[in-house]
Amino acid sequence: MFNNLRAKRKGFLLLTTLAALLTGLVGFLLMHRLQTESVQSVRHSLDVWRMTLMCIRWTSITLVALSWKYLIARLVSIGVISHDKVASLTEMRWRAVTWLVLLELVLGQGVLVKTVSLAVGAVP
Repeated sequence: MFNNLRAKRKGFLLLTTLAALLTGLVGFLLMHRLQTESVQSVRHSLDVWRMTLMCIRWTSITLVALSWKYLIARLVSIGVISHDKVASLTEMRWRAVTWLVLLELVLGQGVLVKTVSLAVGAVP
């Protein structure tokens, strides 16, 4: 019992450390690449990458939707979740995808901001 918990903690710590290192590396590379003097140049750089970042986000959402059953099966096979929860987790796939799409539309695409600006009559 304790060995499994220790392995889970070790795996979680490893993944957290990896995520922190990758975040730091990406931040360093972006800072090094975007050595700018003004806000306009940063905005221009973001506009250049906007389409690529949008494609990456939509591809990630698609991968979650398509690999959900495989992920659940894999988690069951390694013992992270029990067989009892498979049905409920399988049903949650489209709920999770819907939330990811809504987050992308609101945060990534700025649909809420555009809607409010149209309602107020401001030019976006």
